[in-house]
Amino acid sequence: MRTLYCIIFLLITASFAGCRQKDADDIAKLKELNQRLEDEFYNVREAERISLEIYRRTLEYSRTSIDDKPVFFGKDTVNTFSLDELALKPRLIFCFSTNTCTPCIDSVIGLIKGRFTGFESNETILIVGDYPLRIRENCYGKRMLSGIDLPVAEIEAPFFFVLDKSMEISFLHIFNKMNPELTKIYLDEICKKYDF
Repeated sequence: MRTLYCIIFLLITASFAGCRQKDADDIAKLKELNQRLEDEFYNVREAERISLEIYRRTLEYSRTSIDDKPVFFGKDTVNTFSLDELALKPRLIFCFSTNTCTPCIDSVIGLIKGRFTGFESNETILIVGDYPLRIRENCYGKRMLSGIDLPVAEIEAPFFFVLDKSMEISFLHIFNKMNPELTKIYLDEICKKYDF
């Protein structure tokens, strides 16, 4: 009889230990799920914050006038010309600064090249940036437009706008790395509106 009580006691103890281990596993799974949900919530909030900032800057800089100054291509500072000469026909301007992350620029260049065959030779699509002179002759296969002062230069993301006779920033689009699909849509819509 004593043996039977010992066996029953051991079975009960083992079942409680099994329950405790199952509870510990369940708690660990719940903690992991909670962490994943917190991470997803943070990502959604961050994406929303970035989108709102991009929207704010787009409203702030759209229709801003650009000064007509002498500009030049690459590092040819001898052959300057007036920016308004360049703006006689609409141009799609792609801008970035040295503060812009290289993967973002590479992503946008990939989108541009996917949309525009012959991007390197297309004279209606221009690149503007504050890169060193040695890089301005061949920046993603194009010569950079230099000497242009943009009020939007503080934006630390690649961006586009259309330059035309109005000498204002039109159709400003700031690249959002959280949603690159928007840039594809932008490029498609700009191509429908202009003959780039």
